[in-house]
Amino acid sequence: MDKEHVFFENYAGTWDRDRKENPEILSFLVKLIGLSAGDTVLDAGSGTGILLPYLHQAVTDTGRVEELDYSHRMLEQARQKFASVPGITYTEKDILKYKLPQNAYDAIVCLNFYPHIAQYKEVFIKKMTNALKQDGALIIMHDMSRNRVNAMHDQGEKTLSCVLPPVDIMATMLITAGLSVSIAMDTDSYYFIKAEKKQYIPYEQYPEPHFQEETSRQETDTSGHSHVHSHTQTKAVMNRLARISGHLEAIKRMVEEGRDCSDILIQISAVDSALVSVGKVILRDHIDHCIVDAVKDNDMEAVDNLKKAITTFIK
Repeated sequence: MDKEHVFFENYAGTWDRDRKENPEILSFLVKLIGLSAGDTVLDAGSGTGILLPYLHQAVTDTGRVEELDYSHRMLEQARQKFASVPGITYTEKDILKYKLPQNAYDAIVCLNFYPHIAQYKEVFIKKMTNALKQDGALIIMHDMSRNRVNAMHDQGEKTLSCVLPPVDIMATMLITAGLSVSIAMDTDSYYFIKAEKKQYIPYEQYPEPHFQEETSRQETDTSGHSHVHSHTQTKAVMNRLARISGHLEAIKRMVEEGRDCSDILIQISAVDSALVSVGKVILRDHIDHCIVDAVKDNDMEAVDNLKKAITTFIK
């Protein structure tokens, strides 16, 4: 049993008293998850079950919530508090060593848990992805700001391994693992990122686009050249748009809370950067389409468009 494990065993009896929850923020975060009645949820690093009543309310008696923690005493506290709640199971395991069932959960929720596995983040994210059902979601969230989380885990040599990164960096890790980030928010009150397990369609498997007959195209296309190809970068674009949505939501809350203008400008600059990123992805797709048209149809207009696109891309 390592020092961290011993710490949680020793503090289990007074955890709820010392670490008071914020019902308003927790309710808001669980609503963001988007759970439905009947869903199966894994509460990873569940502790004394602080999140359990919120999750159970969302999935109702027809759903199932699995509380997973490696602290025996923490789980015992949860069992005692929620003994009468139906559809709850308690699993005493180290999540990094435990063989989770494959394609089993509609959502895996990590409240105030990520820093404890950050040193093994690649292994953790891969395991969680495999355990999710198709269209299931991995949620990494904290009911406090990222700065506060990192200050709490600032313990000398452990600082780097326990750091909670900005949502942009976290989103990149999740996307690299094959997930699609739909919500990414980092505010003074909470940290929330939702990544969904969507079906990935390899480039060569995209359906063939439907081409109109050449005569029909000539008769109807009077406004210039247009593409009818599938957009192969849809996933990348949607991920970046989700990040923009997260930043915009953060800006809205910061304005409502009367935050310092410098903090708001930082979020606005992040939106600007994300928009540029989206533009580059779409432009890259456009260049690919121009190449296809130029080669397939010997289309000189497509060649001209390609030259313009490359010039824009270089700029």
